[in-house]
Amino acid sequence: MLASFIYRLALVFMRTLGWKFQGQKPMEKKFVLLGAPHTSNWDFFITLALIGHFDLPLRYMVKDQVFRGPWAGLLKSLGAIPIDRSRRVNVVESTIEALKKYDNIVIGILPEGTRKRTEYWKSGFYHIAHGAGVPVVLAKVDAASKTLTLGPSLYLTGDTDADMARIAEYYQGVTAIYPDCWGPVRLKPAEADSAQNSLDNAR
Repeated sequence: MLASFIYRLALVFMRTLGWKFQGQKPMEKKFVLLGAPHTSNWDFFITLALIGHFDLPLRYMVKDQVFRGPWAGLLKSLGAIPIDRSRRVNVVESTIEALKKYDNIVIGILPEGTRKRTEYWKSGFYHIAHGAGVPVVLAKVDAASKTLTLGPSLYLTGDTDADMARIAEYYQGVTAIYPDCWGPVRLKPAEADSAQNSLDNAR
């Protein structure tokens, strides 16, 4: 398959540049994969190499208009899932539906949402993982050691402060490709409250 070839090619390429891969493939068949720090376009190639090394069924959400163009076949082969924006479907809800629909699926999310420095992470991953009843798996890119580590599976407890503290601890000491673009690991207070309330209402 073309996708498998691309993953292997990316893996060979990153290894040639001296990058190493650590950790183990999670036992869970479904989870939300968080990748950080996200400060460089190199993250795209690192992600492709990550998929190749750990053989992950990674998927991500893309506007369905893109699938009408010449890249549709390649996007599908690389795990893209179209979102029908004409239906005004919420992205979080669409992602939850995808996690529930597929038996073997990993949804990749860059919680910073930008390569520029941001003071807060976006809370979408929190709503998605809880709504789908799947764990969050942490992956970190450490430029100092040229290592990408696939970390532990965390089931969110509903205590956003405690959960984010655990996540922040995992990323403590990591060196981003562009350190000045790496901000704190935390949610905006309002978004943390929103995530907390959605969990409380679901009980």
